[in-house]
Order: sequence, then C-alpha cells, then structure tokens
Amino acid sequence: MTAHADTAAQAVDPVTLWGQVIEGFQSTNKNLHREVAAAHALNAAEAEALLRLTCTPHQRMPMAELARQVAFSTGGFTKVADRLTKRGLVRRAPCPEDRRVVYLELTAEGRTTAGKVRDLVAETMTATFVDVLGPERAVVVAQAMADLHRSGIDRA
Repeated sequence: MTAHADTAAQAVDPVTLWGQVIEGFQSTNKNLHREVAAAHALNAAEAEALLRLTCTPHQRMPMAELARQVAFSTGGFTKVADRLTKRGLVRRAPCPEDRRVVYLELTAEGRTTAGKVRDLVAETMTATFVDVLGPERAVVVAQAMADLHRSGIDRA
C-alpha cells in the first residue's frame, strides 16, 4: 500500500472520523460554555434552556419537553428550572387544559438575559466555528449534523 492509499484509508475510517467530530465538538462546546459561564453565571443546561425558550411560541414550553430537548430527566431538569426560577429568569405556569403539565416560561429579565446569551453564543461561534471553517464548510458541517440528528429521530 502506498502512503497515499494509507492516507485515503485513514480518511474514511469511521472510528477516526467520528473521533475527530467528537473532539472538535467537545473543544468548541467547552470554550462556548466557559464564555457563557464567565459572562452570565449560567451552566450549559441553564443556558440551553434559555436559548430553547427564546425559539418557542410565547417563549414557553412544557417542562417535560424542555427537559427532553436538553437531554435531562424530568427530575434532573427540575433542579435546572429551580435555579433559573430563583434568579428570576423563568417562571412556572400551569397548563389550563391539563393540570399535570407545567410550563416554563421566560420572564422579562429572562428574555433580556437570553438575548445577551444568544448574542454571546453567536459571537463565540462565529470566532470559533464559522471563522475557523469558513462559512461554506460551517454550513456543510451544520447540515450534516442536522441530517444525523434527523436520522437518529427516525430510528427511535
């Protein structure tokens, strides 16, 4: 086998490829959450919850659904919701149609903080993702990861 053939074989080795994806994601994500924690004293789950709430109608979502989206058990997510509530960033609201459902919704302060977090995430991801890869490659990576996400959902 030639050196070129070895390089080509290594380039399509799925274990190596996936390891590179994970390492790139972890280092970029760690940097992102370090920036968010330093600027807003929010951990990864708290920041993710605020960002997801900003993208929903009426900036509210059932707690169980939000927990699922941020990959937490409902019990584990209750602690996240408690911390955000204590800081005045969210409030719990009962569902009028189903008393078993509790919504988590952004407060005015939560909307302000979430907007600042979103701006910081955009700035940080521009510097550490888009600028590093270039806009075209960043879009390809994002689309590929979205495809993988949808593929996982389809199999569940």
